[in-house]
Amino acid sequence: CLECEAGKFSSSAASSSCTTCDAGKYASASTAAISCTSCVAGRYSGTVGADSSGVCLECEAGKFSSSAASSSCTTCDAGKYASASTAAISCTSCVAGRYSGTVGADSSG
Repeated sequence: CLECEAGKFSSSAASSSCTTCDAGKYASASTAAISCTSCVAGRYSGTVGADSSGVCLECEAGKFSSSAASSSCTTCDAGKYASASTAAISCTSCVAGRYSGTVGADSSG
């Protein structure tokens, strides 16, 4: 019996083939994968069949990813922002007395 190649997994016994990991997930070559590992919240991957956590990229400024296994990031609404300094899992609201009409804002200033 052969191990699944990187980027693929086999979750059941007596499998005749391996399944490719979806975007937002990966399986490394160092283990015989029985499942794919999800990119953590705040990171995403559009790559199907990814073979390492290195494909999980931080959302760019003005965007966020609130859940694991995201294949893309969501743009912050007007009145909210997400800075580039952290892998954003949500957007931060402008405080009372301040506003932003910009969709995808990347700072509070």
